[in-house]
Amino acid sequence: MVRSILLLIITGILCCPHTYAQRKCGIELVKAGLIARDPSWAQRIEDQRASLQGIADTYKTKAAADRIAGRTTSASPVPVIFHILVTAGEYDSLGGTAGIAQRVDSQIAVLNRDYNALNTDASLIPSGWTHLYGNVGIHFGLAHTSPSGYGSPGYEINIIPNSPGGFSGASNSYSDVKHASTGGFDAWDQTKYINVWCTNFVDYPGLLGITVAPSFTGAYGYPEDEVGICMYWEVLGKRASATDHYPTTGWASDYYDEGRTLTHETGHLFEIWHTWGDDGGACPWNGGHDDGLADTPPEGNYKYYNYPDTIPGGTYYDGCEYDTTSNVQPYGVASLDYMNYTDDIAMHMFTTDQAAVMASMVAPGGESYSLTQNPDLLNWSTKTAVSLVEMSTGLVIFPNPTTGMLNITFSSATAQLQDIYVTDILGQEMLHKGLSGQTGNNYSIDLSAMSKGIYFVRCNFASGSITRKILLQ
Repeated sequence: MVRSILLLIITGILCCPHTYAQRKCGIELVKAGLIARDPSWAQRIEDQRASLQGIADTYKTKAAADRIAGRTTSASPVPVIFHILVTAGEYDSLGGTAGIAQRVDSQIAVLNRDYNALNTDASLIPSGWTHLYGNVGIHFGLAHTSPSGYGSPGYEINIIPNSPGGFSGASNSYSDVKHASTGGFDAWDQTKYINVWCTNFVDYPGLLGITVAPSFTGAYGYPEDEVGICMYWEVLGKRASATDHYPTTGWASDYYDEGRTLTHETGHLFEIWHTWGDDGGACPWNGGHDDGLADTPPEGNYKYYNYPDTIPGGTYYDGCEYDTTSNVQPYGVASLDYMNYTDDIAMHMFTTDQAAVMASMVAPGGESYSLTQNPDLLNWSTKTAVSLVEMSTGLVIFPNPTTGMLNITFSSATAQLQDIYVTDILGQEMLHKGLSGQTGNNYSIDLSAMSKGIYFVRCNFASGSITRKILLQ
């Protein structure tokens, strides 16, 4: 009787939760977009889901044989580049360039812990689930060499106008964010880098991430240069200070501040599904299909927040607890899984089958194997004259495009900006502002008297020069 009451309470909460700030992932929107382009994608997507268990089993069998034979492999970390597109206010909320650098660094640390079974909150995994705690074995690092061969801090920043305009479009996976021609950042070679675009999803409140996986390319699919992850700017990284800005989950005092959004979306990039299978809440015996993997139990629908566990050694039940007379959720639902919708602090694990599928994607012959074959991209390039200045100053020039006023800011207290030059596309000097003897790290210049067009702003620091292209509208 007590269990029935608890189940009724939990089911009631789960079906009718508070709508503000619930986690949303755009993978279903991406799939719907594919099917709208070509209905044959519906079967192709289902075939992909149906293949996952076989992929997991094959990988685990081979891995076991390799261990017995003493064969070991050690893949290089995957290079990750963050493309940050935020407004001036959002840039300030992130703590400027220094804050972005901290968030990016902490995000890589979270990925490495979560994908290598090193997360400290694994101690919260109930005893009935510990045998399913999977180690993916994929490592990540910031990309410190760009496709052009220059050094990079692992991120690039563009401060955009308050109205992002063309960046709307959840139905097309926010493709405008992924192209410089529409005001975004072009992807770095997807065969060598994981591209993560961080921006504001203006037309889809509550969306935290949306991913285009490699399997979504091809005939009538997404272009290969759009493979990657878009995530909501404010959930980047792991909280370092109580004053850091992160969105609330709507449950108690929880926030999306543990970096688990990117852990979740990277799972989609490596082809695993939500634990409930995006099937509209149905159980497998009533038309549902879950995620295609045997070690994630049947689940009615996504789970939100951080509900207390009610099963000894497990989590809690939902409406898919019984298949006629058999309890198919002996330890509850996978509410603790990174591929669910629960709060960051409620996520603790991938399962062994999920880990096997993802590991297979970067193994020899896997669709993302090439990501592990470029260890040189994790090192600072020998072309360091410009990149080291970039790293040391954290220079940001905004807004770009501009209608006249241009702001120049940098984060380093030790950087000494000596001159600002503006030249046209022919190299003719249009403006020079000398700053000898001046202190500070925020300057403004007025370009409104110039003709509309493309210009170059060169900032001469004591340690070197940085040049940026701007558009005067």
